[in-house]
Amino acid sequence: MSHRTALITGAPGGIGSAICEKLVSEGYQIYGTYYVGEEDDKAIELKRKLDNMKVIPVDFKSREQTLELMQSLRSVQFDAIVNNAGMFEPEDFENFDFDIWDSTLAVNLTAPLLISVGLRDNIKKGGAIVNISSGGGYKGAFACIAYVASKAALMNLTKSLANNFADRNIRVNAIAPGWIDTPMSTPESYQAASITPLTRNGKPEEVADVVSYLISDKASFITGAIISVDGAYTCVDYIMLREAEGRKLD
Repeated sequence: MSHRTALITGAPGGIGSAICEKLVSEGYQIYGTYYVGEEDDKAIELKRKLDNMKVIPVDFKSREQTLELMQSLRSVQFDAIVNNAGMFEPEDFENFDFDIWDSTLAVNLTAPLLISVGLRDNIKKGGAIVNISSGGGYKGAFACIAYVASKAALMNLTKSLANNFADRNIRVNAIAPGWIDTPMSTPESYQAASITPLTRNGKPEEVADVVSYLISDKASFITGAIISVDGAYTCVDYIMLREAEGRKLD
């Protein structure tokens, strides 16, 4: 897989860096974006670790910066684009902040659309786009309404892009990770293992492995799919689980 090129947004994050490392190990040249100001040190460290990589600062909340990014990549031909950059910021429903809503949708939904459509002529035939959604997109939220709404919409956008890119022989799929252990994990997120059938949270490398598969020729007839990487977490109804556990104790 040498001499292949991929764009990975949100490269320095826990999942993003795992994707970068996986694809570099497979011979890809990586163009990775990072959130300017907040991820500078992580981006520099990742670039130092991975020789075959260029890093680009961009704030996807800004439509202007997103368009500038695409203009800077006009001369690059990509085998794969991985829309991984994401924004999560809790809200207070009683004092709902619509700035959080606007910013979250700009990063999590509009940026993947802008990049996919804006760079469509830069994607080689037989290439692939992978959108990193979230298992949260299957659920309703209490304090992260914008996040789960954006991730649900990203799943649907994936299907629409798959329809429209098919005549170019470009496949578009999404991954919906469950609870993945990253530096951003919280004490609450570690509790997910107790109701996950595989009895643990996931690792970023396990998401990266699925990205690698979806952009490979092995997935040549897979497009418009949403792949859950969650240890069957989204298969579980909490009450049914506890009822079953209670019966075992009887």
